[in-house]
Amino acid sequence: MKKSFALIFLFLVSIVSISAVTPTAPVSANPVGVYIYNTPLTSNIGLGFCAAGVTKGCIDAVTVDGDVLTPVQSIGLASYQIGGGLYSGPCRFVDTTVSQCEYPFMVIVPIRPRSSAFLNDVEVKFRRQLVDHPTSSINSAIVNGSLLSFEPAAPGVRDVATIRAKSTEINVGSSGYCVGWAVEVDSCLISDVATQKVTNRVSMLLLPAMRSSVTPPDFVDETCRQRDPSNSCFINIFDESSRGGWVDTDASVFGLTSTDRYTGAAQLKIAGPHYKVPVNGVSDLNLSFFRMFLPRPYLNASFGLTPNQANATSLPVRRTVGNGSTVPVTEYIPSPDGLLISSTGIGFSIPTMSVQRVLTVKRNQKITASTLLKAAGVYQTLKFGAAKITVNKKQGMSYSAKRYRFSKVKTVTVTIKYRSTKLAVSERKLTVSVSK
Repeated sequence: MKKSFALIFLFLVSIVSISAVTPTAPVSANPVGVYIYNTPLTSNIGLGFCAAGVTKGCIDAVTVDGDVLTPVQSIGLASYQIGGGLYSGPCRFVDTTVSQCEYPFMVIVPIRPRSSAFLNDVEVKFRRQLVDHPTSSINSAIVNGSLLSFEPAAPGVRDVATIRAKSTEINVGSSGYCVGWAVEVDSCLISDVATQKVTNRVSMLLLPAMRSSVTPPDFVDETCRQRDPSNSCFINIFDESSRGGWVDTDASVFGLTSTDRYTGAAQLKIAGPHYKVPVNGVSDLNLSFFRMFLPRPYLNASFGLTPNQANATSLPVRRTVGNGSTVPVTEYIPSPDGLLISSTGIGFSIPTMSVQRVLTVKRNQKITASTLLKAAGVYQTLKFGAAKITVNKKQGMSYSAKRYRFSKVKTVTVTIKYRSTKLAVSERKLTVSVSK
């Protein structure tokens, strides 16, 4: 699926002007036309507006800065373009059967000088595919821009998801496969100084949910492989508890959000030029933002935390390049629905942003197995079978009377073997910080 996303951007960049548009006075037009460009990938089953008899996912409505967009059949009649596709592939939730899931991907840009330099309010209403399988959902979103609000859709909840976002300034120093989502971010050639500034583009990828942090992908789906040989066709496994979760960034290149199956960390690899486009011969440092919203059930299942318990000590954000890492300026904003993690001032060139659980305990404090398993994000897997916690005696860890203790003031790595399915055993590493 990653390769498909990179190809999508390659096609879109060749047909869509992504440079900033000079602000002009708005031109009254009714209706305001939008032309949809579908990439020719075999996994694209066709992005379009909803119509009678359509059961696959479709665009219910799009509004840009108060203008309701109307689909037109010719790009010459359009003021905006939506490029992308409705991509299809096998997936399941941890506790469901496999189904054919849909991944809507949309890049929204103006193609007429009527539009301002920024898109201040882009609202997309997208109807999920009309089947009753739980994975027929739009539970998660990734936005290249700034997300304003997200209302998910799922069977028994609602049929139409609503995503509101605005464009941001994006400094670009790459092209081809390395604009937007990339297959291998590490292989992208990015100039030290940005060659282009983009301010009028919003792109969004809608997903059935965030990926499961404990269950690896299943076997290859051969029907998918026959239809699209370029696709790895592994059955992606998502976590239904992440309904309402999202990520946004203004980095010019980024991969898909993922989870480190050894540490349980939520991750996003981003990339961009070190410096912005020069102004009067002077280039400012190019700094990015990274935001992630974790719904309360997902935060509890994956990290063993409530929104008010999350902070820089219990859930640190790190910017990692090679063997070195730094801690960006990060704000933790709890709410009744979940936790918003907002990091700013992130420099380039190709860092990995990670959000990882750290369990802090007092020296010789008695700790239950449940506490360790919940902090490691694997307590939820006990339904598949028992987990085994390795006692690291060299690091001062001991076990007695069904309780664990840590006698040395230091950071200890605890290894846990757990069943990621009824038949498979996986390993998780939990970082424990022991204080006086």
